[in-house]
Amino acid sequence: MRATLLERFGRRVRVAMVGGGIGSYIGETHAVALRADGLWDLVAGAFSRNPDTNAATGRSWLVPPERTYADHRALIAGESVRADRVDAVIVATRPSSHAEIACDLLAAGFHVISEKPLTDTAADARRVAAAVSESGRRLMLTHCYSGYPMVRQAREMVARGDLGRITLVESRFAGGMYAADTPPGSWRVDGTEGGVTALIADLGTHALHLAEFVAGRRITTVAADLARVAPEHVAFDNAYLTLRFENGARGRCWSTSQAAGATHGLAVTVHGDRGSVSWDHDTPETLWWRAAGEPDRLLTKAGPAATPAALAASRFTAGHPDGYALAFANLYRDFACALLSEALGEDPSPYLADLPDVADGVRTLAIVEAAVRSDAAGRPVTVDT
Repeated sequence: MRATLLERFGRRVRVAMVGGGIGSYIGETHAVALRADGLWDLVAGAFSRNPDTNAATGRSWLVPPERTYADHRALIAGESVRADRVDAVIVATRPSSHAEIACDLLAAGFHVISEKPLTDTAADARRVAAAVSESGRRLMLTHCYSGYPMVRQAREMVARGDLGRITLVESRFAGGMYAADTPPGSWRVDGTEGGVTALIADLGTHALHLAEFVAGRRITTVAADLARVAPEHVAFDNAYLTLRFENGARGRCWSTSQAAGATHGLAVTVHGDRGSVSWDHDTPETLWWRAAGEPDRLLTKAGPAATPAALAASRFTAGHPDGYALAFANLYRDFACALLSEALGEDPSPYLADLPDVADGVRTLAIVEAAVRSDAAGRPVTVDT
């Protein structure tokens, strides 16, 4: 289908990147993911505030010097007058700059691919959501773990009723990145950007999005216990959240940078009254399916029990790992197909069904801010939607 769309459209989707210069892990991740299916051409960018890094990054990705811009405003000015202007722009800068850049790009008529969290405050996230609505453009949020085949399988199993009535949801992103020491310039915990919620917004939103994505229900109420396990940290570095979902299900979410010995620590489990599914990023090619009264089953990626959504997200046959980069690439593939089908006058909704969007960005940050209010008040609070 994607090859047919590309052939009928007559060219690849042109994209630029703001941020993501040499030395940026996330910039290289985006570059790998958008090239995986041959649907995108990275042709422009404003990769770094450092002129030397910006120019070097442009050269390394074969971006012409005239399309390597000093900042996002210069990019908008330069691309807006080109006959071959870019269709979309990746925002891979720090969260504190996302709102301004995304709103400017949307107002100029560009689709946006934004790193998560969408912004560093729920108010700014709502401002971006309003800009999306006013512009008629689309925004994809790169909650990349939703691109894993077995995460999509879990979501589909919940949606088709395999688990019955959803009762309990648990998710975590419990890593140990700052458990031993905190390097200088660690903005997630030093309070320079994002304030006290910087780390929770960076890690916690992944776990919160995963919980809602798989369970298919929104979080409505939060009771939080927030802490600074490392006394020198300005931002909270550990968050235990007790959750209620819109259908009455209960849940828990744990996010931390202080889980010494943990390498990644992302996982989700959803229980229903007929069984449960459980996925762990440390073993991402498998999904535990535990039906009540039956032996546990370990489902494998592209295996005999794979759902259509899982098969569509699987690049290789069972036993041949896909991995993080291709999970990320699944988001890029789906978004490109949505933009191509829409440009051809066709319905993009099948490609948008599993994609994180601006609403997910608003919701996860609203949950984070509800957690701060709950911790201060010592009681559960309702999430502002």
